[in-house]
Amino acid sequence: MKINHSTVSGQGGKPAVTSTAGNAAERVNGTAGKPSADAGGGASVQLSALSTQLAALESSLAAGTAFDAGKVQEIKEAIRSGSLTVNAQVVAEKMLAGLQEMFAKVK
Repeated sequence: MKINHSTVSGQGGKPAVTSTAGNAAERVNGTAGKPSADAGGGASVQLSALSTQLAALESSLAAGTAFDAGKVQEIKEAIRSGSLTVNAQVVAEKMLAGLQEMFAKVK
């Protein structure tokens, strides 16, 4: 991200901020931050596998496919009506399973 020290009217005298990181598709394809063919520069930028995975995750979240809106609505209604029940044993087991999975990846 680059901060342009000139101010833009309508922003209360704040500096204009521009992003040079590229959009999510450019980051996934590994083209973000790389000079274009006509730029003539010899510099190159390579993204790690993790940054590529994060960019793909960002794209899927932006697409709105990360959750089931119908299920969320059902849960909201159950909370409003007071009929939502939570099985603490199941929650604890799933939390522990998630932690075990996370620690297994770290090793």
